Formats: sequence, C-alpha cells, structure tokens
Amino acid sequence: MAPDLPGLMAAQKAIAGKPAWERSNAAYFCLTASLEVDGATIPGLELRGGARQSLPDRAVRMQIQLQPPRGPCIPLARAEWRPTSVHTNKAVGPLELQMLRISETHIHDFDLNWLPEHGRMREGSLPVARPIRPDLQSFEDFLVFVGQAFRISNMQKIERPSWQEPGLFGIA
Repeated sequence: MAPDLPGLMAAQKAIAGKPAWERSNAAYFCLTASLEVDGATIPGLELRGGARQSLPDRAVRMQIQLQPPRGPCIPLARAEWRPTSVHTNKAVGPLELQMLRISETHIHDFDLNWLPEHGRMREGSLPVARPIRPDLQSFEDFLVFVGQAFRISNMQKIERPSWQEPGLFGIA
C-alpha cells in the first residue's frame, strides 16, 4: 500500500528524541530526526538537515522525507537558507515559477512538487521552488519558518551547528 504523502505533510508533526548535528565529512554537518504524528513515530518519516561547517549562517538546508523500508528515499519538501549556489526551476509547475533562477533563500514546497493526478512526486529531487521573501535573518528564524512550512511543532529542539569561523587563509 502506497503511503499517504499528502496526509503526512498535512499532519501536525513533532521531532522525536533530541537530534544533534554530526560531521558527515570534512565539509558538512548533517542532522537526522525521526518524526511523530499524534505521539507515534512514523517509520521512515524524517527531517534531514545539512550545513557547511565553514560557512556560519549560510548554506543550511532542511528536508522532510520518507525513507521506505525498500526503495529510494522520497523527498517531500526542502527549505534552503542562504544557499551558495543558484537553483533553476524546470519548465514545470506554475507558469510564474517555470525556469525561475533563485539565488536566495527558497523552499521546494510539497504542493508545487506533488502530482495528485498521478499520486506521486515530480521526477527529480523537488524540481520546483519559490523564493522566500523577505529573507530570514537568522538560523532561529529559519527554524521557525521550517516548523511552520513542514508543520513540525518543536523545531526548537534543533540547536545551531557548531560552526567555526574560517581561520587564516580561509581554512577552518
């Protein structure tokens, strides 16, 4: 039986446990948190975070996704705060967003990437996004935004990554 992706996105969710940022490699922090609905952990439903270790208050992303027991991960929505690269929408979705180049904070909304007539997400990794304006001024503002957008009630459980300022010659 296929999971009810619109139902999962519409449900009020909470982070289970106490997520922590970990070094995934020399350049990035990552965070993974299981999500609950009505006090029950939903198998495979998780919030994933990523942040560049050497870029305080830049290049942070949060994604809600479903990782089924078998098969590929299904990204449901993603928010990117102060990215270092440009996202270009594909020629799909609302006309005003098609082929839009976005260099600032943006969100890949579930509704923009869900194909209800097919009961699935669009091909690619959430190809349609929209800018977030006005921009979010702090990491904490970003967490509040993500909590509202993804319907996660306790985003305050997520602490700031332990960013290091670049040292001499830009090396952390």
